[in-house]
Parts: sequence; structure tokens; C-alpha cells
Amino acid sequence: MTGPDTPGPGRLVFGGSFNPPHVGHVRLAVEAREILGPLVDRVDLVPCACPPHKDNSGLLPFSLRVAMLEAAIAPLPQLHCNRLEGERHGPSYTCDTLVCYKKTLTGHQLYFLLGSQDYALLPTWRRGLELPRLCQLVVVPRGGDGLDAFLATSSTLWPGCHPCSSLIPTAQAVRLPDGGICHFLPLPWLDVSASRIRRAWLAGRDIRYLTPDAVLDMLSAQDEEIRTYWRNDIHHA
Repeated sequence: MTGPDTPGPGRLVFGGSFNPPHVGHVRLAVEAREILGPLVDRVDLVPCACPPHKDNSGLLPFSLRVAMLEAAIAPLPQLHCNRLEGERHGPSYTCDTLVCYKKTLTGHQLYFLLGSQDYALLPTWRRGLELPRLCQLVVVPRGGDGLDAFLATSSTLWPGCHPCSSLIPTAQAVRLPDGGICHFLPLPWLDVSASRIRRAWLAGRDIRYLTPDAVLDMLSAQDEEIRTYWRNDIHHA
């Protein structure tokens, strides 16, 4: 079994609603893959079937979000869309997804990519503070958060954690009291949000360069259906 400090083989998991997939998602996955290099064989983008922490009134059907994501990353062979959350019933909890990965990827080191704001909210996630037992967390800055915020959050979530070396280039890490590791990876933040794209698209504004061309084509092809869902999102805002 691969230990927490053992390089590869590994898999980087990046979850999200992808409603719709946009350039921020794709660029983050590409840059993380490049930085982790030989530590991982690929990045799995995992669309959430039923987000437990969000109002799902404006959420496009899982099959449509998957199709958009697959189209968006088609030119990038080291990125993969994993549909596993669509195969389960009920809320799509990250802990359950990582347990599935542990069962199917025996011997792989798992890395889970998340933003610093979600990192601070882990106590609100189902078994959120147990995630480092299943994977190594790779935290990227969001909303101006830097290394100091990461270290402070880590100490709050896991008292007794301490800085340690990271096998990920340019990253800094903390080791948790139970041996788990969380990395801070200072990748640049593209200030693009799916909610902003939805509002702009509904208003008839030009969203080119905010989402891949393949996604734009699908938005146009299924205009009526998508408007039905996203208008619900606006009405519930």
C-alpha cells in the first residue's frame, strides 16, 4: 500500500457542480496536473450529482453537465471526467466518493483538490475532518487567502498539526496529528464563477472566453432546456 509520503502512482480528484464547466475549472486542473507531474497519472474531474450544500433549483441535469465537461476537456488527455457520483443515490458526499476511489485504486495515493474557502468549511462537510485519512488535501488560494490563512485554518481544524516538507513542487504542507498531510499550492486564481456565467448568459451577454467553445456550442444547441433550469436559479436567488 502506498504510504502518505510515497511518490506515485497517484490520482488527483477535483470535484464540483460544473454548472457549467468554465475556464477556471479547466485551467486549474491543467496547472495542478503540471505541478504534480509524476506524482499523479491524471486529474479526475468529478461532477457532483446532488450537491449537499447547495440549492439545486438551477442545477442542470447530471447527464448534461457531464456532456459539457467531457466536451470541455476533450483536447486534454491527462484530464478525465469520472461519472461515479451519478451512479449513487442521495447527496453526493465527498467522503463517499473518496471511499469509492480507495476501493478501486488500490495502491494509488489520492490527492483531493479544493479551494481555501472550502478548506475552512470542512467541519460542515460530512466527515470533513476525516478526509485526510482517505487522501492528501491540496488547497489552492481563493478570495485573497494566502499561506498564513492556510496555516491558521489548519491549526484550527487540527490542533497540533505542524509544517512539514511537501513532495509537490512549490507547495508547503502541514502534517496532522494522525499522520495525514495537507498541502498549500499557490496556483493563480482566475476570478470566474459559474453563477456569473449563468446570469450573463441568461441576460444575452457574450460569455466567450469564460467557458470553452465546446460548452458554448452546447449552450446554444440546448438553449430552451438550459434556460428553464437557470431561470429557476435566478428566481431562487
